Amino acid sequence: MTSSRGCSSSVVPLALVMLGLCAPLRAAQIGMANAEREGQRYRVHVEARLAAPLDAVRALLTDYPHLGRVNPSIKSSVVLPSATPGIERVRLVSEVCVWIYCKRLHQVQDMRQSGAGVLEATVLPDVSDFRYGYARIALRSVPGGTSFSMRGELEPDFWIPPFIGPWLIKRKLLEEARVTVEQLERLASGRERPDQVGTGEMSLTGSAQPLPTSCRSGLC
Repeated sequence: MTSSRGCSSSVVPLALVMLGLCAPLRAAQIGMANAEREGQRYRVHVEARLAAPLDAVRALLTDYPHLGRVNPSIKSSVVLPSATPGIERVRLVSEVCVWIYCKRLHQVQDMRQSGAGVLEATVLPDVSDFRYGYARIALRSVPGGTSFSMRGELEPDFWIPPFIGPWLIKRKLLEEARVTVEQLERLASGRERPDQVGTGEMSLTGSAQPLPTSCRSGLC
């Protein structure tokens, strides 16, 4: 197993310093960020504190037709019919770049809310570019804001160029987590309105517009 850890009390690895994961994101603070690989699966664990109320943070994370506001890598999020009570099925199209390699990824996730602050997402492999995918976000009200805890695990089901090693993939996963936390804090605190955030086309019934060939990710 290989891992990349961040924001420990004694040592801060160079990779996370480069990503800015341990620096204040305005009022948001990332207390810990870790990515590791075991076999073909990648795991991410992020702990952060957002200067925004829990209800506002949860509302953004469960606004499924507009998830691109939380992370600009998401170009389309479409709510699909679900036959299971309490489950929201969402089709996501994202554009992700690692170094010079960019790829458009498709996945369908079943979203579930448990209690006031637990959100879970499970990838459906048969209609996704991943053999396995699961994420769990736990939100908790704390003085001055919201505690944010996220654990996720992914196993890609697509070709990855050999020049892109596990370290670059882990770095990208951590970067996406950083962007998500930063956007959540900005929007949920009211410092930035949702209509100020540029996103791709997102609707309950629509589909993604054709993506430009250029990559707009920070690692390209």
